[in-house]
Amino acid sequence: MKRIVFLLCLFCWTLPLAWAQDENLPAAQEPQTLELPVAEAKSPILELKEGYQIYPVDRLGNSLYHNKERIFSRQGFSIRGILPIKQGLMVWGQDAEEAKKMDFVEAEGQDGTLTALEGGCYKLQLKGGITRLYQLLPNGVISDLLPTSNTAGNLVYNGKDLVAFSHITGGQQIQSPEGKTLYQYSFKLHWVKLGKEDVVQLPKTYTGYSTELNLHWIKENQLQVTNGDGQVDRLTLR
Repeated sequence: MKRIVFLLCLFCWTLPLAWAQDENLPAAQEPQTLELPVAEAKSPILELKEGYQIYPVDRLGNSLYHNKERIFSRQGFSIRGILPIKQGLMVWGQDAEEAKKMDFVEAEGQDGTLTALEGGCYKLQLKGGITRLYQLLPNGVISDLLPTSNTAGNLVYNGKDLVAFSHITGGQQIQSPEGKTLYQYSFKLHWVKLGKEDVVQLPKTYTGYSTELNLHWIKENQLQVTNGDGQVDRLTLR
């Protein structure tokens, strides 16, 4: 009888402890909500300016967030950095082979096409005939080659370390010798060494009868320009 009483007392004493332990256990069957965690010093989140975040860092298929709302992700692509522009976001990252690439995320109501060019540069075509040129610098910064112009184009690569390009500065209607009315565009030329931000503008103005100016490299540092009237210039760029 004493043994039975002892066991009953022990049971009554331990039962509240078991209840207390069960109340502290997580509800395993409740649905879990995934939220973007707050960034810390060793967090897998990269906090960027203007409320942008990359999560998780250095992972293929990661995502770009704005104020913790996901706005862009691409399978097999690791987002590394961005450049906000008026029409959206320029994005750069790496694929599974660690090749660096760029992409464009359109802002609402915008329509843009990003085209990879030679030399690791890119051309962005936007509404209204706007064209811009970009390169990715070695430090991971996206560089707009001509931020003051909306008509940058005609980029050519020398196959080593230089690119040249033009932008339209204006235009006018003229009469051809045959009496036809033509529209003549005016261009300025620029060149830059890849990996640098110091774009050089050349002093001469060139003309043509379309938005395409005939540029090509004939040597590593010599650029040939064909004017609209057929005149050919050969420029040594150093």
